[in-house]
Amino acid sequence: MARSKTPAWQLFTYQPKLGEDGRWTARSYFNDYAGVRRPIKRSGRTKVAVQAAMRRAVAEAQERYERLKEEAEQAKQAVSPTFAEVAEDWLALRKPAPVEIDAAKQTGTPPTDQIRIQTWTSYENNLRIHVLPLLGPFLLDELRTPHFEKAIHGIYKKKPGKGYRTADMAKQVLSQIMDYAVRQGHRLDNPVRFVSKVPNKQKVPVRLATTTLAAVQEAVQPRHPEPGIGGPRPTSRLSDVILLLRGTGLRIGEALGARWDDVQVEGDRVLLTVSGTLVERKGAFYRQSYPKSSKSHRTLQLTNPLLQQMLRRRYANKGETRTNAVFPTRNGTFVRLSNFRSDLKKAIEDARLSEKITPHTFRSTVGSVIAEAFSDEAAQKQLGHSSPATTRKHYIQRPDLIPDYSSGIDLARPLED
Repeated sequence: MARSKTPAWQLFTYQPKLGEDGRWTARSYFNDYAGVRRPIKRSGRTKVAVQAAMRRAVAEAQERYERLKEEAEQAKQAVSPTFAEVAEDWLALRKPAPVEIDAAKQTGTPPTDQIRIQTWTSYENNLRIHVLPLLGPFLLDELRTPHFEKAIHGIYKKKPGKGYRTADMAKQVLSQIMDYAVRQGHRLDNPVRFVSKVPNKQKVPVRLATTTLAAVQEAVQPRHPEPGIGGPRPTSRLSDVILLLRGTGLRIGEALGARWDDVQVEGDRVLLTVSGTLVERKGAFYRQSYPKSSKSHRTLQLTNPLLQQMLRRRYANKGETRTNAVFPTRNGTFVRLSNFRSDLKKAIEDARLSEKITPHTFRSTVGSVIAEAFSDEAAQKQLGHSSPATTRKHYIQRPDLIPDYSSGIDLARPLED
């Protein structure tokens, strides 16, 4: 005769045992409503206390099960929120605290335990422009992987090769929102995890030729206005910053955000510490008190004579300013990133150079040159990247060196059909 099944939430027969330490221990099992066997173990000072603890543990497990079952029933009856409502809640949760900006010194210290406001703004713009118009009206429990697949892969255009980074960011944001929905009990799964990979745009890092670098440096030299033509007195700021970018590979925000506090001019040594970067966004412009990442905080040895001469000249002629900037405006403030890019673009156009030159172009050129002369790891350290893989992928223009297989090629042997 078959043995009858132990009812749910009832302990299997067990016998407490007395250990060498004088404490009683009991081990047993119980079945839940689904028939799944659950192990249980309790210890106590007396045999009676252990038995009571075993019964109490089973009762608590049954209570948790009943509570979860009730919550699940309530969730079924509740009206599912729309994707737009959950996305707004997620944005509000992730929004960092406001940056406290010292207007006099143009400095700000964002919280380091949250995402940067620039990152949050990118997330918000991506959602409002590319995602919410398509998926916002849907109820959350209606959305399936095909909805997200179509929305994400519909962002980029295959022929022009544009929109891949935007689509990849949309996928990241959507995955985070659906993870949030799972944590809030709105969903049991995250369908974005099964969306196919967004392709990478095949972009070759730019490495400017030596002749082009010389032409750019000539194009940004200060020009005196023609006789009879008014205007502000020309300065060497544009050409000096370009020289620094060419010689270091700094990000433009790091270069324009350099202060004399970060420069050490000692005898033959000139050191530049990257301790912050400029941030320009809608309604705000300030110097962030730390660089882009922890690896970006670095000290560079400036041994090039041209760089040293330029910094020593600026150091000798520097005046008291409220920002202590190495490359200040006439008012002593930091130069806006947008203004610098406009000045560089105009100088390139006036010189009629055909190549597209941006501040970032010098960064990839420096990365390629250092990687070729030393190593990828050396380029990573110079540019302040967190990984050599980032440097190789985006900043080094160098084809792989193939081993010499020429010994297997016999040029003297006639070709056979």
